[in-house]
Amino acid sequence: MKRRSYIFLLGVIAIQIFLLVNLKFTAWPEMLLWPYLMIHGWLPYANIAIAHTPLMLVKLAIFYKIFGIGILQLKIFTWILIMVLDALVFWVSKKLWNVKSALIALSAFAFWQLFFDGNGLWFDLFMGVTAFISFYFVQKKRYLLAGIFWTLAFISKQTAVWFLIPIGLSLIKDYGLTRHFVIKIRDSIRFILGTVLVVIPLVLILLIFGILPSFIDWAVKFGIFILPKAEGQIQLPDLKNLFISVFPFLIFIPLIWKTGRKNLNLLLWTFAGVLGAYPRFEYFHFQPAIPFLAIATGLVLINPETKTRPIKYFLIFYILGSVILFAGFFMRDFNENVRFFETDVSDLVIYVKSNTKPGDKIFVMNWWDNIYPLTGTIPAVDPWVPQLSWYQEISGIQEKEVTDLKNSKPKLILFQDYADSGLASYVPEKVNDYVTANYKLKEKVDGIDVLIPK
Repeated sequence: MKRRSYIFLLGVIAIQIFLLVNLKFTAWPEMLLWPYLMIHGWLPYANIAIAHTPLMLVKLAIFYKIFGIGILQLKIFTWILIMVLDALVFWVSKKLWNVKSALIALSAFAFWQLFFDGNGLWFDLFMGVTAFISFYFVQKKRYLLAGIFWTLAFISKQTAVWFLIPIGLSLIKDYGLTRHFVIKIRDSIRFILGTVLVVIPLVLILLIFGILPSFIDWAVKFGIFILPKAEGQIQLPDLKNLFISVFPFLIFIPLIWKTGRKNLNLLLWTFAGVLGAYPRFEYFHFQPAIPFLAIATGLVLINPETKTRPIKYFLIFYILGSVILFAGFFMRDFNENVRFFETDVSDLVIYVKSNTKPGDKIFVMNWWDNIYPLTGTIPAVDPWVPQLSWYQEISGIQEKEVTDLKNSKPKLILFQDYADSGLASYVPEKVNDYVTANYKLKEKVDGIDVLIPK
């Protein structure tokens, strides 16, 4: 690359790092709690109710085991992952197209990755890495490796299943006007072999740890077939959020209009990456689609076929709209506190640390479960199950929690009053009745009740 390209590349990365450090970071409580419990010997699925597949959690637990657990460590892990995606977006774009498109793609990725709530670790971001590597190997027709990395994506999050749409179409040979399609047998076998090479070790590991039945119950039966249809789980966007989320993908209009079927495959991969936003709409669910959106942006801006006057007008509109959207996002999130570690959380962490010893059992009700890892305490119930209706209403869950509370007798219960609506309004009746009957208010810390045995 020329010197100017290196300067441009370093400039984009420097701006991105500045934004990552200074924009609001989302520290999802589960990204601290679940690996923390795993480090302390709790087995996923057997002792922790997790509806997601395990690869990211295992890697995060290893990272915490080496470097300690905390908000800073979570930030570092997340930012390293984003930098890996930076490198992949640039390298794949350069390999499959050219340096100019790669530089633009990297810029677009840094821009939209943040906009779609990417400054925080969730399964979609991690899954997007391996799904994008699978995309590269599909384009290079190396289907064994494509199968390996798609399966790694699937055991990072189940919504990777949607990428089987573009992968499956790539395994079909089209003979054009005759409408005669033939499955590429050898390539299909290679892809299936790649999946088997990952699935067999996974099953063996689950069997060795004795958690295969629990994995099937939570990650397969519950996570795939029950959770997406659960009452309260379906969350569709309003018109404003729908427009905002669709706007960045309008770049595909000039791309497909002028280049046609040549880049239709890129659109299909993007579409597959977006499907994870259903049924529970959140911006961060778009993360697996952002690398493909970035590549499309690079292709449009360097392609001579997109230099017509109508497209130039469209691009002016698109760029201005993008700047306005990002400016609003920037002003809203710049220098904001870490989400889920605001003052009320940090104050409660200080209080709990002052009133417990490491390893003490406490119980958190209707409040953020990052309290456990941030204070070094342990949940008083085993297995730990999220306090959401679609988990708590499963037969036997609350009864087991009440039994555990009776046996462990936690010295502290932290309780936030139930809300009038939303997720925080759900009351697990059996657990709540036991706590109400056996615990009393000691004091309030930033609006959170601290309960002690009567």
